[in-house]
Amino acid sequence: MGILAASGIAAFVVGRWWTVFVPIVALGLFYAGLNARWWGDGVGDGWQFVMALVMGIGVLAAVVGVAARGLVSLRSQR
Repeated sequence: MGILAASGIAAFVVGRWWTVFVPIVALGLFYAGLNARWWGDGVGDGWQFVMALVMGIGVLAAVVGVAARGLVSLRSQR
């Protein structure tokens, strides 16, 4: 859950659309390490669905962060 919050906050701070890809890369690396048993007990059945859902939520958080930054920027220019 920390990655999700961090992706939304980072997207707001940076304010660029490329930050939408950060949760995809970060969660992909997390699940790759989990699958390789670098940390944790590995993955269970259906982990791909959970990974896709969490990546979707992370991308949505980043989109909301960038959009909020855009709204703040528009409001401050008036």
